[in-house]
Amino acid sequence: MVNKGFLKRLNVLYVEDELEAANKLSKFLDRVFNNVYYSSNGKDALDIFSKRRIDLVISDLNMPLIDGLEMSEKIKEINPNIPIILTTARTETPCLIKAIELNIDSYLLKPIELDILIDKIYAIADKIEASQSRRLLEQYKDAIDESSIVLKFDVEGKISFVNNQYEKITGYKFSEVKDRFFNFNTLDDTSSATFSELWEKLENDEIWEGKIFGRTSEDKKYILNSTTIPIVDNNKKILEYLCISNDITEEEGLSEVLKAKLEESKDDLTSKSYLLNEYKRCLDISSILINLDKNFKITNLNSRFLELAKKPIESFKDKTLKDILKDKDLYNEIVEELLESKSKNKVIKLDFNGNEHKYIDFTFSPVFNENKQIIEYLAVGHDVSEIIELQHEIEDTQKDLILTLGSVGESRSKETANHVTRVALFSYMLAKEYGLSEEEANLLKLASPMHDIGKIGIPDSILKKEGKLTFEEYEIMKTHTDIGFNMFKNSNRKILRSSSIVAHEHHEKWDGSGYPRGLKGEQIHIFGRITAVADVFDALSSKRCYKECWSLDDIKKYMFEKAGTEFEPKLVELFFKNIDKVLKIKENFKD
Repeated sequence: MVNKGFLKRLNVLYVEDELEAANKLSKFLDRVFNNVYYSSNGKDALDIFSKRRIDLVISDLNMPLIDGLEMSEKIKEINPNIPIILTTARTETPCLIKAIELNIDSYLLKPIELDILIDKIYAIADKIEASQSRRLLEQYKDAIDESSIVLKFDVEGKISFVNNQYEKITGYKFSEVKDRFFNFNTLDDTSSATFSELWEKLENDEIWEGKIFGRTSEDKKYILNSTTIPIVDNNKKILEYLCISNDITEEEGLSEVLKAKLEESKDDLTSKSYLLNEYKRCLDISSILINLDKNFKITNLNSRFLELAKKPIESFKDKTLKDILKDKDLYNEIVEELLESKSKNKVIKLDFNGNEHKYIDFTFSPVFNENKQIIEYLAVGHDVSEIIELQHEIEDTQKDLILTLGSVGESRSKETANHVTRVALFSYMLAKEYGLSEEEANLLKLASPMHDIGKIGIPDSILKKEGKLTFEEYEIMKTHTDIGFNMFKNSNRKILRSSSIVAHEHHEKWDGSGYPRGLKGEQIHIFGRITAVADVFDALSSKRCYKECWSLDDIKKYMFEKAGTEFEPKLVELFFKNIDKVLKIKENFKD
């Protein structure tokens, strides 16, 4: 849920040249945000953006001096992560394409529906707040790492982490001290009484403060002023210990003035210890731990996992990793790596309570004993749902824009928006039946609506002519395949690259008699071969102002006659083998 107080603190740049529209939306924005900077053109808006800290830009597309897209491009050059919402009264193909390339957050048609705008603003505000929180936590951690010596050890006293400052002061690398006991030979100069006092306090969940005397890898003495903190989970169970130290070797034996400064340094350390403790607490809450025995049976789940699952740990008694993953192939993939003593990293979608899911970035690792034998397995995960959902949102925005572009192309040639939707769904179904992967089939579903986008470059006198085209007119009509290809061929995005292939090759024929290049058989990309079947079937089975729809029997007869010449025979066979699915799509997306 959006934090209304945080929302108020955001600075918004609103750009609109129509006075009536600007007055109406400005009143709404002034109620939502404390600081709204208004401009009537893109040139002045850029000047405001360069001088002010702006968190969100809302801009009209068509404006004097500099339009919304050019302004957005210049803003993205300054800050690629700035969220931008563009508004327009028209659907313009070049603008939609440019919006995709610029990763514009939202593209709203006028008149603007306030409910939709509010939802977009709330979603963007949530992302900004989460991003700022992450940056603050990173700064806390960096402050500690840069100014102090940091060491972690487990409840048995074995070292699990040291930072660069530790390595610099002691001369020991992390690889040399990992899994060694906290009081190993480097601390021989520290008395046993000191360690007894330290452990007594730590086991009672108390903070220990004191001096530690040690020797470097070159046998030089050093003295640390240390604070050691027990790190506990939500159930007050100690997970590990965090030791933060300052090197006070040179300060020892100095004057009272320097000792006073040392006390100030100690106070500063205590403050930083608190910040680090807060930072570590946040990390612990967001980390997920799963312990598995050698048979991949669950032996322990940490509080973060149980919080996400909303179940007590007793409900996972006798459960295995396979029960959590609920995917046999994924389970086998992970187990295969672990049994070979390898780690496996995987982003996994976990379903909780039937209707909730989270994306967890898991690292599965074997745990060895001193004889290098596997004694258990450990899965450490981090919730990356926000990142994955954001990626999905960006992909969904691109999908919507692609479908809109496809509809624009079809509308100029007297087709309907549902035509491109049906062709997309036919293509997806046929791709899966043909044996393409889920990723490839989805990519084709997104790209196939663009098969006739090149028709936006064909003159109306030819495109909308109801009679038969002359030879010269037909040659011009055929260029729509090259026009569509050239629109997207240089894009780095998978969807647009696939769209260029579909636009270019959907009129190629299996026997080589098609256009524009006369490709034959499997020289034609599978995306082009599938789209050709889907497009022809929908065209023949749909009524248009210039023709009646064909009967299913006539279409089937025609397409089987063309199998081997115009279409790949296997595709025609698979298409009509699944005719029930095809007809259901036709029924659900009628013109």
